[in-house]
Amino acid sequence: MQKVRKRRLQGVGAVLIAGTGYALMSILVKGAYQIGLNPIQVIALQSWLASLILLSYAVLVKREIFRVKFGTLKLMAIQGLVGAMGTSLLYAYALKFLPVSVAILLLYLYPGLVIAAGVIIWHKRVGRQEMAAFFLTLAGTTLASGIFSGVSEVAWVGIVLGLASAMACAVLNIVGELVLADVSPLVAMCYTQWICALGLLIVLKGDILSIPWQNAQTWETGLLLATVASIIPFYMIFVGIERLGADQAAILSTFELPMTFIMAAVFLNEFPTGDQWIGGGLVMGGILLLNWRFKGEPSDKNDFN
Repeated sequence: MQKVRKRRLQGVGAVLIAGTGYALMSILVKGAYQIGLNPIQVIALQSWLASLILLSYAVLVKREIFRVKFGTLKLMAIQGLVGAMGTSLLYAYALKFLPVSVAILLLYLYPGLVIAAGVIIWHKRVGRQEMAAFFLTLAGTTLASGIFSGVSEVAWVGIVLGLASAMACAVLNIVGELVLADVSPLVAMCYTQWICALGLLIVLKGDILSIPWQNAQTWETGLLLATVASIIPFYMIFVGIERLGADQAAILSTFELPMTFIMAAVFLNEFPTGDQWIGGGLVMGGILLLNWRFKGEPSDKNDFN
């Protein structure tokens, strides 16, 4: 029992670290726009540098990463193109039209999609605590989105992009749980990044030089995006999914929401409204409720009852 509890706590810690890294990504993306990069360039810069770092590590240190089953590779292709590239691009474009606080709230509708998929596709049994945590996070996200106070000042295209990013993120988590049944989080992260990088190369039609590589700020922003806001949180979220399951990891990752609020206020001078702070509090309540079970009897990550 102690071993199971330790494993679950490791999963919780990994997801919270990932949430902090992804919160920083929103700030770095906004900063990249200020130096003249467009959304595709920002995500390509992040993915290409992260992929080069991971490829160098795999070749020099851990060549067994290249040995994967073809079936698993196909799943990771979906994860890389739809999950990683789709989420990153759609969210980056949403940030062009929306404040960070609104864009991140829309993205975090994805835990509900992950839970729904688990129930519908794999017939998982979801307990009262998980459902209560889900409804708390959903209520918090809805309240903070500003829907009740009207969205006339918010570009609808940004809202659509934010919702689409939530769907892509749900795919990342759902497929990730299948992939992690066969490979380690490190392998899953590497292939997902590499496939995402190739996809972006096709989207940009091989125009690597469209990114201003001669600008020192490009390298500084790109390396931060590739490491602190990509490799580290990407690996940590896979560790969380492996130890907790996609549904619980998805709810826990909403920790990114209040962290993004705080970072947006500190670095971008974007201050959330009262409704958004209340919504963030509800999300945090959902996180705490979800983790209350760790004080009691552990249950299998795929069987909530």
